[in-house]
Amino acid sequence: MGPIARVFAMPDLGEGLEEGEIVEWLVAEGDTVTLNQPLVEVETAKATVEIPSPFAGAVATLHASVGAAVPVGSPLVTFAVSDGEARDDSSAAVPPTQTPPDRLGVTRATPPVRKLAKELGVDLASIEGSGANGRITEDDVRVTAGNERRPSAPSRSTLAANLERQAAIPQVTTFRTVDCTALESFRRELGVSPLPVVVAVLCRTIAAHPTVNAAWTDDGLLERPEVNVGIAADTERGLVVPVLHDAGAKSIGALAAEIKRLAEAARTGSLSPDELTGATVTVSNTGSYGSEAGTPILSPGTSVTLAVGVIAPRALVVDGEILARPACTLSCTFDHRALDGAAVGRALTDLVETLTSAERLRDLPR
Repeated sequence: MGPIARVFAMPDLGEGLEEGEIVEWLVAEGDTVTLNQPLVEVETAKATVEIPSPFAGAVATLHASVGAAVPVGSPLVTFAVSDGEARDDSSAAVPPTQTPPDRLGVTRATPPVRKLAKELGVDLASIEGSGANGRITEDDVRVTAGNERRPSAPSRSTLAANLERQAAIPQVTTFRTVDCTALESFRRELGVSPLPVVVAVLCRTIAAHPTVNAAWTDDGLLERPEVNVGIAADTERGLVVPVLHDAGAKSIGALAAEIKRLAEAARTGSLSPDELTGATVTVSNTGSYGSEAGTPILSPGTSVTLAVGVIAPRALVVDGEILARPACTLSCTFDHRALDGAAVGRALTDLVETLTSAERLRDLPR
């Protein structure tokens, strides 16, 4: 049997994103590619990612030009593959399009420069690059923009669409004040911020209260054994939630290193699709910008979001005396379809008891 046509559609890039913009094709029509070879660089409102090939074979048709916005599920590349070379049968076999894209190829700017130009509202086609071989530099973009920074319209529209969907979920927020004396001592001993310790404690709590990690679906409550923690990060592109996969199996040191890596990738827009999908529970470190408390909203696919307010001295009653202790407010938002207040209250009490116990904290994997 000769080659058959296989169409690869724009994959789901996570976080409710509905389209991706073609930044740079890494292959051309007629090229022979191997399985998982990088095909194209795509920019979303959240990140710039490379999409690998799901097939080994020849590139028959590229269905979009550089700069085009391709909806998730729309044709991206048609391959001519040998029988049995397909990764799976999820891509439909359809004839290649007869109309080639009007403009394919490499732009004269690196992905970070293209991202900056998009943020500043600068048309790269209008710039004569000052770099080698006419490459457009970051300085070229900033000079053209007059260093005026504008909000990213795609980022805001994507965020707005996500918020509208999430607002339809019946969600409730409950609060607890936490004496952070033991937490502060423990995290300083380890040389980490409070966040990875909170994540470790949350994973330990979920082991005893698995419904916190569940999700409400059309078929009812879906319990999930693996704890994947989304970490809300504030970036120039807006709110991004990279995911700590299998966080329950990681030590505090490993969690701290992974949180740092994901936060940097979120800031630079270099998160992969896998790093933006699969969260089962979310943590928001609202205290990082001084907030005492808030009412976080749920991330897609989760039933609980835990927000950690700023840790600061507060007047607490300890053994009948008013003392100044480091403390914070935990805000726990939950999907009322999946959880009721009593279940959340028990889980939150367990979490707080661990955070305030030096003995329990030392029992966590370092």
